Amino acid sequence: MKMKNIMSSPIYVIAPDDTVAYARNLMMKHKVGSILVVDNEKLVGIFTKSDLKNKLFEGKAAWKRRPIDQIPVSSVCSSNVVTMTPNMPIVDAAKVMADQKIDHIPIVDKEILGIVSKTDVIRYASELSSDGRVKDVMSGKAVTVNVSHTLNHIIHEMERNGVQKVVVMDNNEKAVGIISVKDLSANELIDSDGKRSVRKSKKESSKESRFAIDVPFIAEDIMTNIVVADVSESVSSAAQKIIKNDVISLPVTQNGKIAGMISKDDIVKWLSQMKESD
Repeated sequence: MKMKNIMSSPIYVIAPDDTVAYARNLMMKHKVGSILVVDNEKLVGIFTKSDLKNKLFEGKAAWKRRPIDQIPVSSVCSSNVVTMTPNMPIVDAAKVMADQKIDHIPIVDKEILGIVSKTDVIRYASELSSDGRVKDVMSGKAVTVNVSHTLNHIIHEMERNGVQKVVVMDNNEKAVGIISVKDLSANELIDSDGKRSVRKSKKESSKESRFAIDVPFIAEDIMTNIVVADVSESVSSAAQKIIKNDVISLPVTQNGKIAGMISKDDIVKWLSQMKESD
């Protein structure tokens, strides 16, 4: 199958002088993960959610302290854009994504026709009939926390292990939930000490209802439902679960126990090693 069969269009473009705020709002409005930067009809860059996260809020460059409505997107976009033609095989895109660690490839043939994302490639993998098994593809380790662990402990475990999600276990060592970096950043009630304000239930006087107590935020408060893949499952089945649940990775179980993780990157690497399928 070819790139033209999975590419997304229309594509959204901005000029180099457009602001980061404008680019971010455009991505949010159209629910896309990348915007192409075009100057005089020439593709000069690509701006992604990763650029927004990694380049804008890291480092000590003076311009990064400016409001994002004053920063030109040309300052943070990736200028070395890898493109492919519409008739190139999808497995070639997987190879490029795996080798160069990129998530988006614009499709160009004299003009910009569309874009292929890592999610598009995973969706293609989810539809394949293959003997590939999760146990042969998974590469990530699973980091676990207990339902009673505090927010600070969860953040510490993520940073110490270099992961973006943890599996939540109950006191019987059963996986009951999952917490990602997104779950942490989305919570608006967290203060700098990892605590939240919890108002007592109003049962007696209205005076009592005005008092609030601070309690530690724990894992079971913010965890989301867990979806797992078994080591014996097909890679395509795992890809289907990733697409359906809009996640970047899945915990992997073996005999009911957490054995590791399988990610989009694992599946892309697996696909990159396959022969072209018509």
